[in-house]
Amino acid sequence: MEFLRPYLDTYASAINRFDPMDRTSTVGASDVGQCERKVWYTKHVGTEFEAVPDAEYVDSYGAKLRGTLFENVFWAPGLKATFGERLLFAGEDQQTFVSGYLSATPDGLLTKLTIEERSLISKMTGDETATIGTEIMVEAKTYDPRTNLADPKTENVFQTHVQMGLVRELTPYKPTHSILSYTDASWWDTGSEFIIEFDPQIYANAKSRAERIMTASSAEQMSPEGWIGGGRECEYCPFTKACGVVRRRVPDAQVLANLDPEFVGEVTKIAQAVKQADAAVDNDTAILRDLQERLKATLRNGNVRKVPGIVVWSSVKGRAGWDNKAIREAAMEAGVDVEQFATEGEPSDRLQITLKG
Repeated sequence: MEFLRPYLDTYASAINRFDPMDRTSTVGASDVGQCERKVWYTKHVGTEFEAVPDAEYVDSYGAKLRGTLFENVFWAPGLKATFGERLLFAGEDQQTFVSGYLSATPDGLLTKLTIEERSLISKMTGDETATIGTEIMVEAKTYDPRTNLADPKTENVFQTHVQMGLVRELTPYKPTHSILSYTDASWWDTGSEFIIEFDPQIYANAKSRAERIMTASSAEQMSPEGWIGGGRECEYCPFTKACGVVRRRVPDAQVLANLDPEFVGEVTKIAQAVKQADAAVDNDTAILRDLQERLKATLRNGNVRKVPGIVVWSSVKGRAGWDNKAIREAAMEAGVDVEQFATEGEPSDRLQITLKG
């Protein structure tokens, strides 16, 4: 039971400036790199396509509000204090740029970069000969301190290309790079910065991707990229049930009397690829485990568990669990009807490759 929390939740809803339901006609730069099926569902909630979020899904506002507050009270004012009028589209001056089905609201654009500033940015790229223009995008991100940020997040990099592309297309400014700035959510004096060079092909791909998502007439036309990528993105998706229904939908007919040879050829080709990929996964897993064991042995022989900036090896406490069999037996001995607590999991599907060779 909580007293203050409900009031804080209400206030958070009032000041949260980004509502995914507001962008129903375009795909935002922060969305376009996410699972395309998830984005499609988000854009079609309440439409004739009947995209329905999971009933038990709760949209946690914490991370989004954290980023908004960080930008408004610290990041944008901090940069404005140094760069003044050279900082555009930041803080209260943020603008949303739209082209076709693609949109973006950048965190800022630095203009009139000096020779010294451009030289420093060039060094940050790792290539001191890199040509840095007089304008550069800036993008702020906060991250959980438990996150490993050896490299920028793929969806964030994609976002910067969209921002640069839209600004280049719709304004006189031509940013050549973007500074993707990450700040530790717990320690604001800690973070990492990555310099992203604009790639016009990535921007073109983003525009095509946004159009494909917005014009698709069914979820089946969208790839379940989050699930394909391992399911981590699915943990924060409000459409896991709807997506699961689409993925598990098995055709009614088991086999047709006369199958089209071209269709059979296509199925055969994909089935062979599945078998080859499955074998490759087994082989890669064995290679990975062997390398991991060699690394652990090397650390063990050196009597160290940490090499700064390279590797950390630590013990992990086992997860708490329940002996369900023992609990069931104890309940039955106590005269409890355990069947009343029986549940049925989500339906699944099974794909067997019977192709020989």
